[in-house]
Amino acid sequence: MLKFVGNILSNIGYSMNLLAITKLDGGNYNIDSILNAIKTVTDWCLRVGIALAGVSLVVGFIMYAVADVDRKQQVKQRIIQTMFGIVGIILAISLVNLIISLF
Repeated sequence: MLKFVGNILSNIGYSMNLLAITKLDGGNYNIDSILNAIKTVTDWCLRVGIALAGVSLVVGFIMYAVADVDRKQQVKQRIIQTMFGIVGIILAISLVNLIISLF
């Protein structure tokens, strides 16, 4: 039983070496340059997404302040959805950073 577990752990160790790629075939790109490009794009998306979400929240609060009683629930729902969008953006960036840290 212990030998079987040892063989499985050994195979997992060999498969983890697949993540240690240093150069890609067919170009002058390496993994670090691609990961830096992905990190740059995700940082840019985070900044733009948070800025747009902030503008959307401000517009939502203004609409909530001036809306009549019938539309207040719709505007309130829009504000809640915007907040969920902000959380989604942050979670997506965290996931990308986690994947990048594996390399």
